Amino acid sequence: MMFADIPLLLFAKAPIAGKVKTRLMTNCSAEQAAEIAKRLMQASIQRACEFWPGEVYLSAWLDLDNHFFNDMLQRYPIRITQQCEGDLGEKMRHALATFGYPAAVMGCDAPHTKGATLQQAYRLLQQGESVIGPSEDGGYYFLGLCQTADRLFIDKPWGSEYVLEQTLSSAEDEGLTLSQLSALNDVDEWQDLLEASHQLPTLQEYLHSQKLV
Repeated sequence: MMFADIPLLLFAKAPIAGKVKTRLMTNCSAEQAAEIAKRLMQASIQRACEFWPGEVYLSAWLDLDNHFFNDMLQRYPIRITQQCEGDLGEKMRHALATFGYPAAVMGCDAPHTKGATLQQAYRLLQQGESVIGPSEDGGYYFLGLCQTADRLFIDKPWGSEYVLEQTLSSAEDEGLTLSQLSALNDVDEWQDLLEASHQLPTLQEYLHSQKLV
């Protein structure tokens, strides 16, 4: 079983000060958090465009016509789509169902994902294997499905350390095997940001210029 093209939907929130990366704001201003969000999103888009063999979409939230999104559409071979209302689970379920299967969703909190990991995920999906990328905080940074699996998105404690465990349990209940990618630490807290910045030169430069490190 081989598929000609598998879309990757990057979940992105418009970089509006006070609305994005709020957990970072114990160490920086709302404006700085929004600028950090921009750099994480751009690095995620760049990495996806470089290594994902299929089409890449921004699944956007808050302000579809945001200047930053328009800039990204000009600079990279991507398209944009609107996230639906609802919690994160409903947004992911709806996005995947809209594009059809196989398809994959990924946040913009893991721009340090290795290119080889993205290519591995694509190959697995091409072969008819659904796939998940665990994050070290108990969530996941990537999910690719070859079939409908609505139970994965219902009644999950989004943002908690139990998301991955409960998602894998729901997959088992549905008789669905999720091949696991390499685990990594996605960027939620300040320490996560500092660790990721060592692999993202533009982010590290910004942090230094703002005297945040």
